[in-house]
Amino acid sequence: MHVPDGFINVQVSAATGLISFATLWQYIRNAKDLVADRLIALTGMMSALIFVLQMINFPVAAGTSGHLLGGALAVVVLGPSLGIICISIVVIIQSLLFADGGLSALGINVLNMAIVTSTVGWFTISTWKRIFGDEKFSIISGSVVAGILSVIFSSIAFVLEYALGGTVSVPLGSVLLAMISTHLLIGIGEGVITALIVSLLLRVRSDLVYIKTNEHKNNKGSSVYGIFLLLILGFTLLTPYASSSPDGLESVADNFGFLESDGFVLLLSDYGISNINNNFLSTVISAVFGIVAVIAVSNFVLKLKK
Repeated sequence: MHVPDGFINVQVSAATGLISFATLWQYIRNAKDLVADRLIALTGMMSALIFVLQMINFPVAAGTSGHLLGGALAVVVLGPSLGIICISIVVIIQSLLFADGGLSALGINVLNMAIVTSTVGWFTISTWKRIFGDEKFSIISGSVVAGILSVIFSSIAFVLEYALGGTVSVPLGSVLLAMISTHLLIGIGEGVITALIVSLLLRVRSDLVYIKTNEHKNNKGSSVYGIFLLLILGFTLLTPYASSSPDGLESVADNFGFLESDGFVLLLSDYGISNINNNFLSTVISAVFGIVAVIAVSNFVLKLKK
């Protein structure tokens, strides 16, 4: 779902940028519980985990792959405010450091991948909880649905943006159908991954899962950090084995002839280090670099409230 440079015109890109960063700044300003160091650390860990998971593309159909977006997972564990901040930081780091998503499309990607997914994910899981209660099975099953819907609505948001500012004339109805059908499959993967991680956290420290308590609680104990570190390490070692097939948006773009312009690469491109010939080592080092970056930025942004 990372939109590259060239898909959307300058006017719509600028408008979505204003909307996205104004929304993000408002969430940062209005967040109430960001002064707790332990909570800041938990948000950084979640940002790092989602960053690594987004590097792991999984096959969903012949010649097409997908990866976790993470909005539903972030809001289930961190709540809506911290969840949106968490995913926004990941998307921004991906664009600035790894050229994953165009710089001109950064506002679009923050809107689609962070704000839309987190908002839809939170609305879905909170509604599900009101209807079915807050037992473990309810939260886990609701996480599956939240994951699926968050990805589908993110794909719909892109089609709406393309309808307003697409640089190539395409049959929008066909594009919408292709995006929804492809991202439904990706959304199922998103829902399963979200549910598995939420299930693990509920088993270890259910009091720290926001949707369970509807409040931010400071972590007293290191067990949750240990779980996050193990998850981050394990998934980091899987990053070199990600599917090389184009993701859902890339696949649809290829089929309909969207035009991508040459984007700016500020540091690394495609999560690899050109001077390192070993793909495994190159990818893992890039992942570690990204992990450090998102944790550092998360800490910096959240401590602005202090």
